Amino acid sequence: MADPGDLVTRALGILAEDHMKGDETRPTDLPLQRRVLSDGTECPLPIRYFDVQCLVATFLTDLDRAAELLKGTGLLAVSQEAGKAVVVLYCIEYRITDIGPYNEVGLTVLAEAPGDPTPANYVVNLPVTTAVANRAGREIWGYNKFVAAIDVNGDGKKFSTLLRDTENEMIGALEGRRGVSVPVPPADILTFSLLKGRVIKTLIRVLTPSCASGGDSFVFKVGTSNHPMTNNLRTVALDGARPVLVQYADPFQALLFPGRAL
Repeated sequence: MADPGDLVTRALGILAEDHMKGDETRPTDLPLQRRVLSDGTECPLPIRYFDVQCLVATFLTDLDRAAELLKGTGLLAVSQEAGKAVVVLYCIEYRITDIGPYNEVGLTVLAEAPGDPTPANYVVNLPVTTAVANRAGREIWGYNKFVAAIDVNGDGKKFSTLLRDTENEMIGALEGRRGVSVPVPPADILTFSLLKGRVIKTLIRVLTPSCASGGDSFVFKVGTSNHPMTNNLRTVALDGARPVLVQYADPFQALLFPGRAL
C-alpha cells in the first residue's frame, strides 16, 4: 500500500504549477468597487468571504472527456501524466459573506488559454442556493450558475455534499471521511469563465491554509436528474469516481476579485 504522505505529495503536484507561477495575476493596486446588478442590488468588489467551510476534491479523467466540457470556449484541457485531465469539484458552505450566506458546488476543468501562460479552472457549472449569488456570478463573471438545493455537512473528518435540482432529483453527491492529512499554505485560485463571448480570468485570493489528504475514502455519485450538469458529470466519468486529492479548510476565507478579459 502506498504511503499516504507520498500519495498526497504526488496529488498536490497536479495543481501546484498553476498556483506557483509568477505574480502577474496578483492584484497590486485594485481599488474597492461596487457593481449594481440587474435587480438593483449593489455588490461590493472584491466580495469578502469571512467564514466558510470548503472541501475541494480533485479527480483525474480522460483528456477527451474533459475536452467535451470545453467545446466552444477556445480553452484546452491541461494534460497530466498518462494523458489525463484534471477535474476539480468545489463543495462550499458560505456562512458569512458580503452577499449573505449560501452554499455552492463548482464543477471545473483545469484548462489553459492560447497566449496565456498560467492555467486556471474553467467553471463548467456552479450551482448556488440563493438568487443574489446566482445573479452576481452570472452578471459580473459569466459563471454558469443556477439555483439549486445544496446540503453541505462536515462533522470532524466526515464530509458530505448533496446537490438536487428544482424537482428534488439528485444531480450528484460526494461523501467520505478525510484520512491522514498534511498542512497546505494558502494558495490562490484562478478561474476561467465566459462573459458576453469573451474569456474572463479571475483571481480568488485565498487567505487561510488547508489540510490535504488522499481521496480514497471519498466517492462521488451521479444522480438521475435531467439537469445538464448531470450529463456533464457523467461526461467526465465522475459516477463512482474517487478523488486523488482532497483539500479541506474550516474556516476558509477569501477575496473574489473582478475578472479581466483575455
